[in-house]
Amino acid sequence: MPRAGDPQSEAALVEECGVSRGTVRRAVRELETAGHVEARHGVGRFVSSRP
Repeated sequence: MPRAGDPQSEAALVEECGVSRGTVRRAVRELETAGHVEARHGVGRFVSSRP
């Protein structure tokens, strides 16, 4: 996931990683819970600036 610019879509991650959409969603949710990814409503998800 990019630090700046347009976030990668779930569909793009599915294709790039060769996994199911459910797997991508679960992984992203886990990254959000751990504070590694920030969700911005209507914009997307970004790598967190927090350490």
